[in-house]
Amino acid sequence: MSETEFLIGRSGLNLQDDFYPDDLPEEWRFDYYSTLFKTLSLSIDTDEDLDQIFEEIEDTEEEFELVLSIKQAQLTDTQQLATLLSEVADYQQYFTLFCELDQTPKPEVMALLKNYQICFQSTKALALDLTAAVVVGKHLSFNQYPVLYSSEVWDEKQMRAYLEEASSLNTKTLLICKFAESEALNKVRIIAELLGF
Repeated sequence: MSETEFLIGRSGLNLQDDFYPDDLPEEWRFDYYSTLFKTLSLSIDTDEDLDQIFEEIEDTEEEFELVLSIKQAQLTDTQQLATLLSEVADYQQYFTLFCELDQTPKPEVMALLKNYQICFQSTKALALDLTAAVVVGKHLSFNQYPVLYSSEVWDEKQMRAYLEEASSLNTKTLLICKFAESEALNKVRIIAELLGF
């Protein structure tokens, strides 16, 4: 039996379509977004109020997974990485740290990340002591949930093919459609539900 479940979301809260009500205060955007979508990716050095977002995740009974993305240059600079992590360390159980890499991180980087939920995406295999999977042409290395991060623009047929291939992970998977607007996210969610995920 398949254990596949997709939590679908996007990168950033700045949806351009008519997703948010016109009179919605900016500080309520996350609350509104999280009622419809179950994952969100933000840059670890985002301008969004992460403390408020973490508190809302902590207070809700609904399932929600936050992905904090970090650039490879930030990840490989141990001093910068330590500084960035110090700002979110109190909330480490509420997010997955995600990075697209082209090389295996050094042991000192992995030592800094040892208590964090992490997922790396690469075009080649990484030599890490993490769960590894290859799906939709990407090598994933993760210790909690796999994160599929895509900036592709798909039609319905491509969405279905992507979800069917990604379902081979056979676990809860965070699917971040990087620049998707709410209409596309809803289509992906509906197709996933129709496929039984």
